[in-house]
Amino acid sequence: MRCLLSRAPLAATILALAVSVPPVAAGPQSGAVEQTVPPPVAQNQKPPPLKLSDDQRAKIRQAVNGENTEVQFTIAPNKPAKGFAPSVGAKIPAGLKPHTLPPPLLADMPALKRYTYLKFKQQVLIIDPMSRKIVDMFPEASG
Repeated sequence: MRCLLSRAPLAATILALAVSVPPVAAGPQSGAVEQTVPPPVAQNQKPPPLKLSDDQRAKIRQAVNGENTEVQFTIAPNKPAKGFAPSVGAKIPAGLKPHTLPPPLLADMPALKRYTYLKFKQQVLIIDPMSRKIVDMFPEASG
C-alpha cells in the first residue's frame, strides 16, 4: 500500500501533463505526413500494336542483314524448332533466343525498343520478348 501511495504523486503529474497539453492540429501547415496510395500498375503490359510500313521493314532488313544471327539447326537446342512454321501471333519455340535490334536502328525507330528479332528460315521475325509472340515478319531478302 505504501508503494502505491508513493507513486500516486507521479501518476497525478503525468495525468496533469497529458490533460494540459493542447492537441496538435492536423493539416498541411503542421508538418503532418499524409500517406497516399499510388494507382495500381498493370502487370504484363502489352506493347502497342506494331504497324510497320514497307520502308520501315526495308530499314530493319538492311540493319540486320550484316548480323550473323540466322538460326542454326545444327545446334542441339534449336533442332526441335526445325519444323516450326512462323506466323504472326505464333509463339516461338523455347530453344530460339531472339536478339536485340541494332542500336542505330532503335535510335531511328524508337517504337522498336520494346521488341527483339530473329532471322529464321529466310524470314525476319519481330518478337514481343515478354510473350515470345511474333508481332511482324517479312522476308530476309528484299524482293
